[in-house]
Amino acid sequence: MKFEVNRDVFSEAVSFAVKLLPQRTTLPILSGVLIHADGDRLTLSSFDYEVSAQTSISAQIDDPGTVLVSGRLLNDIASRLPNAPVTFTTEDSKISVSCGSAHFTLLSMPVEEYPTLPEIGPQTGVIPGDAFSEAVSQVAVAASRDDVTPVITGVQLEVGDNDLSLIATDRYRVAVRTIAWDSGRVGSDPLHALVPARTLQEVGRTFGSASTVSVSISGNSDRELIAFHADDKTVTSCSSRATTRRSAGSSPRTSTTTR
Repeated sequence: MKFEVNRDVFSEAVSFAVKLLPQRTTLPILSGVLIHADGDRLTLSSFDYEVSAQTSISAQIDDPGTVLVSGRLLNDIASRLPNAPVTFTTEDSKISVSCGSAHFTLLSMPVEEYPTLPEIGPQTGVIPGDAFSEAVSQVAVAASRDDVTPVITGVQLEVGDNDLSLIATDRYRVAVRTIAWDSGRVGSDPLHALVPARTLQEVGRTFGSASTVSVSISGNSDRELIAFHADDKTVTSCSSRATTRRSAGSSPRTSTTTR
């Protein structure tokens, strides 16, 4: 594989892909960033079975291919590169990154062991990026930070025909924000999805400047998948339907509601 890409565009894409990687994992393969080069597009992806991030950027691709590399290490390198085009080449298990006078050699990780990214369902609705970002910042602060009870460390999204509600609680307080959105759903059953507060806060910050954010909620009887997409960037989060229902039924001792 060989490609050349703008330094600032590449650095920003790597930074986005690694933001949601777990700080610690028992599976080193999940700390990697998958880079796929084809045509004139470069796609960077990360996935830890619960949360995924994917972005696509333009690049001059001389030799298409796919490689998996340590996300944290690549991010450290990309953020320190000089202001010059970045050339990325692979040979066997070695990856060469060149930019101006800077040269780095990395070892690739086994692509065949990397999990398949989740498939995103049809669009459920769209919402203005600034309104969504503001709602997330107002609600996510009320989510619990105690990992002993993971279900209340998330923010519940409840989708109606014309509105989207965000709900978070730490059992002592509850924050609720309801905002209008365009769903195209009339008379359909309400949809629910539970998203980790940390993930949703990152989504809110990343997509806050986007004109609109597309939201997709899909899944089967056991798992719920919610995806956020804007400006060639996508973030997905998985949760169990049982967990989502328990969260909806939580009752805080003292509640303070914000709208």
